[in-house]
Amino acid sequence: MFERLDNRVIVNYEVVTRSDLHIGGHTTTEPADVDNPVIKNADSYPIIPGSSLKGVLRTEMERLLRGLNLDIKVCDIFISGKGRGGCNVCPVCKLFGGNELASSIRIKDATANSKRTMLRDGVAIDRKKRKAKDGGKYDIEVVPKGTLFTGTCTIENTKLGIYDHAKLGAFLSLLDFFNECSGSIGHASSRGFGEVKITVTDINLITAQDYLDGRYTGTNYAPGSPEYNELKDDAINDWSGYIKSGEYD
Repeated sequence: MFERLDNRVIVNYEVVTRSDLHIGGHTTTEPADVDNPVIKNADSYPIIPGSSLKGVLRTEMERLLRGLNLDIKVCDIFISGKGRGGCNVCPVCKLFGGNELASSIRIKDATANSKRTMLRDGVAIDRKKRKAKDGGKYDIEVVPKGTLFTGTCTIENTKLGIYDHAKLGAFLSLLDFFNECSGSIGHASSRGFGEVKITVTDINLITAQDYLDGRYTGTNYAPGSPEYNELKDDAINDWSGYIKSGEYD
């Protein structure tokens, strides 16, 4: 799959928090001022790790494909034994990687446009006594509602089978599905944390010929333009055709 470079797609995206967001991490080995801090980069800006976004999107893709009335075998990456980590041949592995297959979709960390965070109080509950545990109060650092994160995703070799831009179509349709049906990441989503919306800000499609000719940004597609709409429609149709074909090897 990666022995040659046919094309590369750079997708720039934004994540807007619709509720307070907590993705935890420790940025120092010293005692923390906050019980549960958010993860930040070296410049103290909160980030959404690319691995967190990729994990959520992979899970949503698995749920979606298993729910279709089609004979699609989606592997379980957590199964024990030789197949642990992915089967390498199912549609999800073709996108997000398998046990011996690198991921075609590479998502970089999304960085907040502000260092602003807030503290939210929490209390651990003793379920038997149905009251707060002694010493059970803690605080959680959150990124507030309305914060904007920006990031980049790279998709290598968008063709699957005979379908030229199937991987791009999978990614774009998956973002629409995520926004409409799940839309949550991070800690305590069942308590209302982590509701987000992911939006594509622009796409650059770069072919091998573009690199040879020194056009390292390729062709740009801006959302709302006729060219973008045509590319998205064609790509989603390619992904749909690939899935319906049943030929995934």
